[in-house]
Amino acid sequence: MNENFILLILPFVYGACVGSFLNVIIARVPSNLSIITPGSHCNSCKAPIKYYDNVPIISYFILSGKCRSCSSSFSAKYILIESLSAALTASLFFLFGLTTTFFIYTILVYMLIAITFIDIDHLIIPDSFILFGIFILFVVTLAGWAPIPLKSSISGALFFSLFLLVIGFIGSKVLKKDAMGGGDVKLGFILGSFLGFKISILTLYLSFIISAVVILLGLVTKQISMKTTIPFGPYLAAGTIIVLLSNRIDNENILLDWYYSLVF
Repeated sequence: MNENFILLILPFVYGACVGSFLNVIIARVPSNLSIITPGSHCNSCKAPIKYYDNVPIISYFILSGKCRSCSSSFSAKYILIESLSAALTASLFFLFGLTTTFFIYTILVYMLIAITFIDIDHLIIPDSFILFGIFILFVVTLAGWAPIPLKSSISGALFFSLFLLVIGFIGSKVLKKDAMGGGDVKLGFILGSFLGFKISILTLYLSFIISAVVILLGLVTKQISMKTTIPFGPYLAAGTIIVLLSNRIDNENILLDWYYSLVF
């Protein structure tokens, strides 16, 4: 078996385990419930899930997506989050190896996965994630692990958040309703701090392009209407993850390099 493939198994398994914990966070944080106790249990019959039935990804298939005690179906969202977390962890490890950049980016990605599904379900981005992001930013900056200079971090944070604030203000005037939540603006501050000014521009561009395509498809297929409240957190997450996966270890970006080569 290829040695590189074997090396990717460990971050994949690690990512799947984190994904399992992210499921707990996504289910409990919006309701202000403890993420520690009680342990994993079936939401239908409340029976505790045994350790051998709580193996990320694998257990879902073994149990055919159902509770062993009452046969109630588990949401496919659980395996989706575990698989997404595992695949992204392995991808980041493949790109950056066992570096501080890998750990910083994976923490950021895990936070974005949780925010995405909470925002989709509840239309909120809890302040606890913003505080967590600020804490991580403080630690990596103090320790000298930040992937970008402090000046770039500050300019990125201000640009990202102020851009969303202005777009939200203009959108609210045009649409006569809130167009950008405060949670999106605060999340933008965190993302800009990690990405810097130049990469923040690319992230915002990708986020708005993805949201425009998805919303247009939703309108055409009549899955949504002009009155539907659209969470923007998932699109910010998608744009950020694409950027992280196209970043190099020197924080230059492959997509930007490709764009510059076409234009110049």
